[in-house]
Amino acid sequence: SARVFVLVEGAMSPSILDVQKLDSLRINGVPHTVVATKLDKVKSSKRAGRTRDLARGCQLDPGDVVWVSATKGDGVDQLRSLVRTWTG
Repeated sequence: SARVFVLVEGAMSPSILDVQKLDSLRINGVPHTVVATKLDKVKSSKRAGRTRDLARGCQLDPGDVVWVSATKGDGVDQLRSLVRTWTG
């Protein structure tokens, strides 16, 4: 089964385009995962609050947001693992 990975800049609130894209995926029943980028730009002390805000803006549970940092590689192994799980 197909799954769409929606990259959202994690250091900021979801844009109007992000929200529209997520709404369209939901309306059409397309499985998707939100990947919050730029983890390295969010202080660890602010991460929980940023995750809650981002999840709220994307209409998700905070546990459904996957964080990654391309710069430092944080979260990339977790994302690869999720991709392998979903692609079987």
